[in-house]
Amino acid sequence: MKVRLTVGGAALGFVLSSALAAPAPVSAQGPDGRWPLQPSTGVARVVAPFLDGWYHNEDGTYTFSFGFNNWNEEVLELPVGELNFIEPAQYNGGQPTVFAPGKARGVFTVTVPASEADIDIWWTLNNPNGEVTRVPGRILWNAYQLDWLPRPHGSVPPAAWFDDGNDEIGRGPPGVTSQRTLSIPAGSPLIVEVEVEDLSTNDLSDVRFQKGTELRVNWSLFGAPLGGEVEFTRHESTMIPELSERAAAAAARADSLAAVAGVPPEPRGPEPDVVPVQDAGTARVIASFSVPGEYVLLGQVDNHRRPDSNSGDQCCWTNAYVRVNVTP
Repeated sequence: MKVRLTVGGAALGFVLSSALAAPAPVSAQGPDGRWPLQPSTGVARVVAPFLDGWYHNEDGTYTFSFGFNNWNEEVLELPVGELNFIEPAQYNGGQPTVFAPGKARGVFTVTVPASEADIDIWWTLNNPNGEVTRVPGRILWNAYQLDWLPRPHGSVPPAAWFDDGNDEIGRGPPGVTSQRTLSIPAGSPLIVEVEVEDLSTNDLSDVRFQKGTELRVNWSLFGAPLGGEVEFTRHESTMIPELSERAAAAAARADSLAAVAGVPPEPRGPEPDVVPVQDAGTARVIASFSVPGEYVLLGQVDNHRRPDSNSGDQCCWTNAYVRVNVTP
């Protein structure tokens, strides 16, 4: 599984593993200096789920926000089933099956009624190397409680919605899912779009906010058939941010050196899977899929360019999910 990109037109998380034990003595280290359970390289490493925290909703329900950390250097696929499941079973099926390398916070949520507030929601992953990693969603620890309050400079999660005949607006990790399933033949380009708006308040006396807020929609593959890949290409409507004088001078020098070396210059602008939007608008990306099957794309909308917004502080982003049926 690979996600290809081309340029064209603070709550704490924790992991419980079945392999966890008391700390080993130094004498237990191997000849290469590693601990017995310390990951080594490649597929010997694990994907570990973690709990970002939980929200107490106005209607009395509770929402658990989950993320993951993929310690491998490659994308891993763990389809829903014995390799990737949530218990109790009625909450199974909404988790990701495609895990990009690195840490991803708040990629999906599970909401439970108040009557089940004392039930643990376990997410379990059976890794290719045989290790089992799992984490519970529970509300016993107040330190894990998340909130919707504005951050010090007024940042709040952006709004996201789809032009699909439904008036649902998503905010935060629970986000919004398009009610329309898109369809496209394998290998054909598909325009995927989501409407976004920053709802943060701005202190216009602060120079950092006088130009508004640049939102970013980070597109990724959330679910796919085994072996399925997606290729993102920049849509022609994507805004290309202006370079500062220093950055523009550096880019010009790089182009000159490339010309001397006889190689084409590096493409300018954002990565094709990252779509910037100034304050509000439509974020579009072109996606093509390698094989037939059912896919889910995640557009994670953030305003992390604001001084009081970043994923480490559990603010401020919103998830937008799009289902795609890829035909032969």
